[in-house]
Amino acid sequence: MELSAPDRIFKVWSYSVTHRSLLLRSDADVQLAAAPRIEVCANAVQVMFVRPMMKGLTIRRVTDGEEIDLLARKYDIEEHLDFMFKLESASGQGLIVSGQPSWARATCPVDAPSFFSRANEVHRYDDAVTGRIE
Repeated sequence: MELSAPDRIFKVWSYSVTHRSLLLRSDADVQLAAAPRIEVCANAVQVMFVRPMMKGLTIRRVTDGEEIDLLARKYDIEEHLDFMFKLESASGQGLIVSGQPSWARATCPVDAPSFFSRANEVHRYDDAVTGRIE
């Protein structure tokens, strides 16, 4: 399963060096209108080529052997090729090599903590939807 949100603006919200976790967040659509928050969390990040802001975003696991080889050569990656995730955006492409990314979407206050800040945080919201990028 991939995550596709072509009408949203995503930003790199945080990166923890000690935990090697990357958090991407979208609070608005491309028209800058308020919308339910979407967050994507990737842990055990080994490689990261990510733009700080992305207009529209699709994240998918790279499974095609030729594409894996092409991206491995392009980004000079030699290990963990089975855990390669491609980021496609109108702003350009990106890539992460990490554990399986999770995502969550819910309507929440703008100052609410990250959905991934503690266990079950996202489930405080009635319209919460979660998933994994497989």
